[in-house]
Amino acid sequence: MPHLGTDYAAPHGTQIHSVADGVVVGVGYTGNNGNFVKIKHTNTYETQYLHMSRFAKGIKRGVKVSQGQTIGYVGSTGLATGPHVCFRFWKNGIQVNHLSQKLPSAEPMNVSELPAFYDYRDKMMVKLATIGHDVVSQDKKNIKDPLLSIKP
Repeated sequence: MPHLGTDYAAPHGTQIHSVADGVVVGVGYTGNNGNFVKIKHTNTYETQYLHMSRFAKGIKRGVKVSQGQTIGYVGSTGLATGPHVCFRFWKNGIQVNHLSQKLPSAEPMNVSELPAFYDYRDKMMVKLATIGHDVVSQDKKNIKDPLLSIKP
């Protein structure tokens, strides 16, 4: 079976955030996955985060989570050779590569919010530059985020 998750390397203990609002439908440990959290976002989409060192406080089955909420911390539990999170994505109950999915668009940002966005983006770019790791997808191509390259 192919590895449909995407592995994101990060320092041990780095916060892992939920990609969207949802309800925790699975929390536990397996020999392969290590510590993991699975979240149901809609009737269509679910995500799973593997190899965590530990879970965030209060994360358990049935708990509602918000986009950006810390759900756990990067580790190397289960079958992992180093600290990373394996991000898995389901659409209609089938695990798929999230990088190849056409996802629903978000509401456009209000123009009045752009200065704060650019300030936050610039601070995050400085932080990312200090990490010293490329984010690499499962097929080993560098991922470029078009939002981070937008100029005001």
